[in-house]
Amino acid sequence: MTAIRNSHCWALLLLYQSAFWTLAPAIDSNAADSKLVIFTVATEETDGYRRFMKAAEKYGHDIKVLGMGDEWKGGDVRLYTGGGQKVKLLKRGLEPYKAAKDTIVMFTDSYDAILAATPDEILQRFRKHFDGAKIVFSAEGYCWPDKSLAVKYPVVKFGKRYLNSGGFMGYATDIHDMLSKNTAIEDDDDDQLYYTKIYLDEKLREKYAMRLDSASNIFQNLNGVAEDIVLDFNLKSSKDPQIKNLAYGTSAVVVHGNGQSKTLVNWLGNYVGKYWNAKDGCAACKEDRRSLTEVQEKELPLVTIAVFIEKPTFFMDHFFDRLSKLKYPKKRIDLFLHNREELHSDIIEKFLSAHEKDYRSVHTLLPSAVADEREARNQAIEHCISKSCDYFLFVDSEAQLSNENTITALIEVNRPLVAPMLTRPGKLWTNFWGSLSEEGFYARSEDYVELVQYKRKGIWNVPYVSIAFLVQGDRVRQLRNAFSYNKNVDADMSFAEFNRHHGYFMMLDNTNYYGHLINTEDYDVKAVHPDMFQIFDNRLDWELKYLHENYTRVMSEDYEVEQPCPDVYWFPFFSKTLCEHLIDTMENFGKWSDGSNQDNRLTGGYENVPTRDIHMNQVGFERQWLYILDEFVRPMQEKVFIGYFHKPAEAVMNFVVRYRPDEQPSLRPHHDSSTYTINLSLNRPRIDYEGGGARFIRYNCSVIDLRQGWGLLHPGRLTHYHEGLPTTKGTRYILISFINP
Repeated sequence: MTAIRNSHCWALLLLYQSAFWTLAPAIDSNAADSKLVIFTVATEETDGYRRFMKAAEKYGHDIKVLGMGDEWKGGDVRLYTGGGQKVKLLKRGLEPYKAAKDTIVMFTDSYDAILAATPDEILQRFRKHFDGAKIVFSAEGYCWPDKSLAVKYPVVKFGKRYLNSGGFMGYATDIHDMLSKNTAIEDDDDDQLYYTKIYLDEKLREKYAMRLDSASNIFQNLNGVAEDIVLDFNLKSSKDPQIKNLAYGTSAVVVHGNGQSKTLVNWLGNYVGKYWNAKDGCAACKEDRRSLTEVQEKELPLVTIAVFIEKPTFFMDHFFDRLSKLKYPKKRIDLFLHNREELHSDIIEKFLSAHEKDYRSVHTLLPSAVADEREARNQAIEHCISKSCDYFLFVDSEAQLSNENTITALIEVNRPLVAPMLTRPGKLWTNFWGSLSEEGFYARSEDYVELVQYKRKGIWNVPYVSIAFLVQGDRVRQLRNAFSYNKNVDADMSFAEFNRHHGYFMMLDNTNYYGHLINTEDYDVKAVHPDMFQIFDNRLDWELKYLHENYTRVMSEDYEVEQPCPDVYWFPFFSKTLCEHLIDTMENFGKWSDGSNQDNRLTGGYENVPTRDIHMNQVGFERQWLYILDEFVRPMQEKVFIGYFHKPAEAVMNFVVRYRPDEQPSLRPHHDSSTYTINLSLNRPRIDYEGGGARFIRYNCSVIDLRQGWGLLHPGRLTHYHEGLPTTKGTRYILISFINP
């Protein structure tokens, strides 16, 4: 059993449970002789209504739906009193049952309620816990909507004291009589106040033998009791998770998200109502799926992809590469692109130059359009509608959609709004919130970690999604100006709040791996190549962009590392891109040493064997480089120099050397001040320069034509006395580190 927030003392729980099960009357063996009819009011098919009806169907209920298709005249009960229309509809709905003495009727809200039991079980609970009662109302801890009536309520020895009209049940004849013979009600009058006044009338309460379900034996109203509610997952079984009330030791079968508890009922709805169980996982994920397998290309849904670059973002080349590789016909895609960052204009132009003609259409909002984030997002929705879109895929620049089947997979989920789960690799930072704080901001749900780590897979109703999500066309038309719904919060929070307030479910899919998120923090707009510094915050993309494609193969046990000279090992290390970016960074910095022995950058100010160089710490790359040495060079050293271990790899001298015929073409024989040295070639022999290389004098062995991005690993002291061979043409760049001096 797992608590949603803080649980009560288990000893107290056991005491409550013992008292209830001991005092409860035995189940009436004739309970099955009665018939249960459930009524609900729904004037439109909301997401909550569909959830309610699916659960009801799974438990074998035939629901009588009242008011479907009618105009709702009961007011906005989310903000104000109202709901009288529900009473009037129920009065009419009960007419055929006014003489049905063998019929027990239940009324429950549907938009924010879930059924979690069969008709027989509900009837058994009614007879077991409310023997002698004719009508039973659900109960809550707040006297609403008229607090002044609180003193008139009869004292309840145990449990909640105040009536809630979102759920009640009783004999059809008695409920019909109660509704037909008591005060008339208008559509926009308050239904809860109507029932409260009947209940507080002592004569009527006695006449209809009215009781409250104070201990939540059947009905569980959630407002104000989150700390009392837990889910018993019945681990190792396929039994449905049960809602437990720790305060009373009971397990209700009708859960109602009244008041401010919509987020909680939506969370519970991810499990109860035969949605998910510990053995089978997410059974509901397989329901209502849409298959595109047999659909011809020309008949595939039209998708508008809206891309938003609202801030400087690392690895934008990866973003657009992955966008171009999404496996969905581009002639069925309308592309909307908003870019607020001039620094990314070049890469956007490159992408459009290569792919613009492939898409059905492309519409761009560039920095010159001065469209702010809200306006751009709202414009994208209007653009989707203007293109008669069937689906709208919203993608922010920090979303790296590496799953090429993302569009098809999300369409086949077949939900009005579904977000692919994206996380920062190795972190708990995602594009969704599992819960909300009382102030409406982020809160961690009990299952958040399990979802993020794919330990619990499914399609989940969550209170907030951002960065990437797919919306069905009909829902898109309901989201106009959603990003401007609340201008006191950011655009994405406004969008999520709009959906919550209108009862639109935001679903999260973690049944597939869709990709990951880029950490956009600490973007240095002054850096020549900001991505190069992202080994800590965005390691996954850093490795993809900057490690040599064959590095991991070389590190495998069965790979024999090349040895061009005795105890000199040669291996692919860096990509061509990192080599170029390092050169660009150094040349942009431009403060090359003068090649003299006097060097104020060093402790003592003297260099015995000087080169024309720039140190890593001068360009702010030393912290990253030391980490790279420990993560990628040290494992190679341990592979080739067996038996030597030194963690972490340490280095004081880390620098890029520049050789030119007219500047410093070569380097005299010397030992390195290191246990071992990494010498990395940054550009191309016979293309960018001629000559160069290293000669190991003891072995009379030279390594020339060094391969770009490959590293030479060799001992530094005693055995490997070496010299730098002359560069005869062009400019040669190498990166040197003296490791474990």
